[in-house]
Amino acid sequence: MKHIITAAAMFCMASAVLGQSLPQTVPDGKRLALGQYCYTMSTTKNGTSTPVGVTFQSIAREQANGVDALAVVVHQHMFDGKFDLRDSFLLRHDNMRPIRLDTDRDGKPHVHLEYSNRHISGWKLQGGAKQPIEVELSAPVWDGNLWGLTFAALPLTTGTHLTLPTYQYDSGFGSFYVDVVDQHQESTPAGMVQAWRIQAGIERSEMVDYTVSTKPGLEIAYHAGPYTQRLGGDCSQIE
Repeated sequence: MKHIITAAAMFCMASAVLGQSLPQTVPDGKRLALGQYCYTMSTTKNGTSTPVGVTFQSIAREQANGVDALAVVVHQHMFDGKFDLRDSFLLRHDNMRPIRLDTDRDGKPHVHLEYSNRHISGWKLQGGAKQPIEVELSAPVWDGNLWGLTFAALPLTTGTHLTLPTYQYDSGFGSFYVDVVDQHQESTPAGMVQAWRIQAGIERSEMVDYTVSTKPGLEIAYHAGPYTQRLGGDCSQIE
């Protein structure tokens, strides 16, 4: 019950703090760029940046049981083979609310979640066994595993501070905090684009620097401590 109250409270606070109605503050999948994209993950040490992995991202529109939806795949792969995580999301196109999540870790099923308006059900692998997940909802939540694309789908304007209630299968209920710093020109493999510079995270004390394009919305890069991820690279081995 504590978690349910917390989720509802965060949802109400998001609307109250922003002084806007719900439809104006939620993500909108129509803001996003469809297609397939590759990103390079790097670490920086003593001023030297070293590629350590790639992330493949796919965004496609589809019909799911009569619902206009987005099928999103985010597949992270480290070159040393120590980490491989593939998230497959099915989201409502109009507001990015989750319908289904399937996560594979090192090529094996790790999590399966089904979302409804009032319930989350599924399982996650723990200790070699499938542990059931049953969560009641009293207010909408967004999937806490999908970061960059969720931010790119928000109604961003310079100086705004947004809050979005989330659920993540390991940590439970939480929030995305998004602060829009400014708009600028950003270099991408396809040329210069207009982009938002934002700070985002699940803790105010641990915000990550993100860059997302404006129209259409697409994650371009993020920077978190010594780790960076930027659009561009070769994902042919994991597509």
